[in-house]
Amino acid sequence: MINELEEKSRKRKIKRRRRRLLSLLGFVLLLIYIPAIWKWLFSVNHEISVIRTATLEMKTPIEGILIRKELLLKSPGTGVLFPSVQNGERVGKGNEIASYIQSSLREVVESYRQSEIDILKRVVAEYDNSTGVNREIWESAIETQIARLSEISNAGNLSDAEDIRLSIDRVLEARARSLLEGNSASDSLKNEKQELERLRSNVKKSVVNVYSPESGVVLYKCDGFEEIYSYENRYNITTGDISKTLLENGSHEKTLTPAEINVIEDESFGKLVSNDEAWITFSVPEKQAKEITVLYEKAKMNNKEMSLDIEIEGIQERIPVILEKIGEENEGLQLFTAKMTKMIEKTMDYRGIKGNLVISSVTGMKVPQRSLFNLNTVDDTADIAIVEMDKAKFVRVKIVARQDSNAIIENIDTTDTENSVNIFDVFLVNPKNIVEGQVIER
Repeated sequence: MINELEEKSRKRKIKRRRRRLLSLLGFVLLLIYIPAIWKWLFSVNHEISVIRTATLEMKTPIEGILIRKELLLKSPGTGVLFPSVQNGERVGKGNEIASYIQSSLREVVESYRQSEIDILKRVVAEYDNSTGVNREIWESAIETQIARLSEISNAGNLSDAEDIRLSIDRVLEARARSLLEGNSASDSLKNEKQELERLRSNVKKSVVNVYSPESGVVLYKCDGFEEIYSYENRYNITTGDISKTLLENGSHEKTLTPAEINVIEDESFGKLVSNDEAWITFSVPEKQAKEITVLYEKAKMNNKEMSLDIEIEGIQERIPVILEKIGEENEGLQLFTAKMTKMIEKTMDYRGIKGNLVISSVTGMKVPQRSLFNLNTVDDTADIAIVEMDKAKFVRVKIVARQDSNAIIENIDTTDTENSVNIFDVFLVNPKNIVEGQVIER
């Protein structure tokens, strides 16, 4: 019994010594790693970067209305129009735009047209067995269009495929008509020739050709603003007009050439757009408007035009414009009117627009705006923390331009080389809780 008690006492003493030893070891380890843990918990992760030269584009959002020289095309009667010209295609004065038939005569004309196609098919079949120079010319014309089709297929852009198909159809039809109507027509085609002439005479009695009153680009769509926002009234547009137009005419879907158009007498079925010049009246926030106004007045004093670029939502290319007039100011917005002489066809489906006005481009030392601190909004100066010899050095710089999250800076005194920044200098991107002279661990 006594031996058992002594054995238990001995084991308890061993356990106590072991616990004390482990506690002492843990305390020693804690003393060793406390500084590292402290640094890991409370130190700042210094993000650094290098100053580089870059170009910063100064942009401002705009909303506006496109104004063009537009001539409405009226229907000669109530019935159906068949476009002869593709949407967006330019026509000369007096050229045919479409064919019109009365609704009651539609089936008759279509029957005539189908008969005409059947006759031309027989002519092509006859011609297919022929040889000689004429056949070589015809085949060359077809091969040219086939080559075009192969090129756009390899490029992966099939936007011109419809135009190529129509070109091939026109070549085939023109060649068939030429063979049928020419002096070389064989005796076996005399009946076809007479039948075609009879059909053509009958169709002419039913069809009215619609000709272009002026030169311009055809658009088979009217938005109802053609007469409201004429180019003579471009300076009278208000910010309210812009908001209303964007609300009512916000769709920018590209207009396709319809196979036929149901029309009512004297109502518009499309319009002719002059592609020599157009205008955009747009609104700009007041702050940026003041900058634009100063630049515009300087250009006027030097007898120069002020050229700008506009980015329109839905159009990839920038549109060059010339600032023409400064309009009214209302509710923090300033109106401007600019003239455009290029890419008018690309904007024909647009009336109300949103986008950006590219005011200017500034090249210099580019840094993130969050790297600048102690900002002075009066003279546009700020501090930047440069890392020299692994220590933070504060340098006062001037902010030349801001756009989005970036800024272009320059030295206030270029002769003070001791307190200046240069290309490829290392700087702190996040200079929070940094004091000058602090060691920066990279």
